[in-house]
Amino acid sequence: MNIFNLFRHPSGLRDLSPQDILKHMQQNPEVVILDVRTPMEYRSGHIANAKSYPLGQESLIAKDYPRDTPLLLICKSGHRSQAAANTLMKLGFHQLSHLQGGMDRWKREGLPTKS
Repeated sequence: MNIFNLFRHPSGLRDLSPQDILKHMQQNPEVVILDVRTPMEYRSGHIANAKSYPLGQESLIAKDYPRDTPLLLICKSGHRSQAAANTLMKLGFHQLSHLQGGMDRWKREGLPTKS
């Protein structure tokens, strides 16, 4: 696989703004928030209820969640979440969204984080 293809925006991945995510979480309480940043980045501040699954651990996600689980992917800037989505789609997940602009945008907009 070409490494550049890994970070391309996969078709079927929904881009959500921070405000879209807040609404999405209220309207879809079953959504699972997965933070694909490094453990150190996660500890420095993450969205409430987000689970840490660093990029490269998609096979663990596939073990832990049914394929029809709606997943919301978070990273620092939006690129690693796209890469994780590419892999998860190949593993059979199709209800995938990600935070466009990542945690950088979330923090710029002054939204709360947990540490």
